[in-house]
Amino acid sequence: MTVSEVKKSSSSYIEQLMKKFIRNRSYLGLLRFFASHPNGRFSKLAIVHAIDDECNRLEMDQALGEMVGEKILLVSSEYGNNFYALTKEEVLRRLVLNVAIFGWRDWQLVLEHT
Repeated sequence: MTVSEVKKSSSSYIEQLMKKFIRNRSYLGLLRFFASHPNGRFSKLAIVHAIDDECNRLEMDQALGEMVGEKILLVSSEYGNNFYALTKEEVLRRLVLNVAIFGWRDWQLVLEHT
């Protein structure tokens, strides 16, 4: 695989990942929360209370799990508690910071035209 093929496949993967996450209010809420606090580390309870954007806890758990699985969020354990933080991987980190600029309605308009 050439460098340009890797970049295209990587770009396509990131594009699909972002489309997946911006279609759901819980995922977008998490992206925006971590973009606002890119160097923070938070418990699930703190995140849920901070976002509290008409989403239920089950959706939030699912969103956190998928974002950890996609390596957008990192999990660390301390004294039996899990803490979530934004990835240190520069491409994903920059992408999250850029995605968070737009609101839910803006993303719905983008999705309508893709």
